Amino acid sequence: MRSARARIAGAALVPLLLLTTACLGDDKDKDAKADNAAQSSAPASPPAATGSAAPTGAPSTGAPQAPGKALNISELQALLVTQKDLGPGWTVKQAKSTVYGSIGMKAVPAAAKCQPLLDLLTGSTPKPAVHVGEVLESAADKGSWVDLSIARFESAEAVSKQLDAALKIAGEHECLEFEALNTKDEKTAYQFSFGDHQPKMGDASLWISVTWGDPKTMKDPSEPAISASVQLVRSGAVLVKMVGRSESTAYNAEFVPDAQVKTQVDKVVAALKG
Repeated sequence: MRSARARIAGAALVPLLLLTTACLGDDKDKDAKADNAAQSSAPASPPAATGSAAPTGAPSTGAPQAPGKALNISELQALLVTQKDLGPGWTVKQAKSTVYGSIGMKAVPAAAKCQPLLDLLTGSTPKPAVHVGEVLESAADKGSWVDLSIARFESAEAVSKQLDAALKIAGEHECLEFEALNTKDEKTAYQFSFGDHQPKMGDASLWISVTWGDPKTMKDPSEPAISASVQLVRSGAVLVKMVGRSESTAYNAEFVPDAQVKTQVDKVVAALKG
């Protein structure tokens, strides 16, 4: 479907965290400030084509595993991959990210079952206890980069419920096209693809390709649309999310090589074990 959608027009390059087309405004700033304040006070211990095949990768491992150590924000920050971890392929373009998610989007009633996908992509539900992030840039392609976040939730159940629901949607090859509303009742159209490249990582993982934009322009294959590759890996109560965007024609669901995703996940797993 719409091969032209595999590219991102330069004017359309905006973070996937801003999944709404024009809805955040002052609300986003208020949400970000409130979220950052919550992080500061968090306790030190106690988020292509629709004809592709259904995922063959990591389904849920069943009942959520123990969340492991309750990592605080400083510990999460120390887990973010560095230039040394990544090797020559990627560089750390921005060492700090202050916003994890955006104002939530609500799927139209006919697509209510697709809500878990939107919640995971926007990071709006469930809210993490603490989170950190950074922006990685491709050393080979300056028009390619990744928003990386590590979010720790109060319980493994909270995030596993959402990811398991998304895995079920992907496995049944549903929610390939649907619309959602922002807080101003403005519509955004989404197209999802769940490819057959689904590496098994962490307790559960899912690789997604997504394109979104105004419903009217999305109906025209020649119109530019915003696309991204999203890689999600849950380990206990921690979710690693990589949102990749590129101007390259090589853009695909394996935007960040598996080895580098695994490098980040392995650091999280090791820290959770204490």
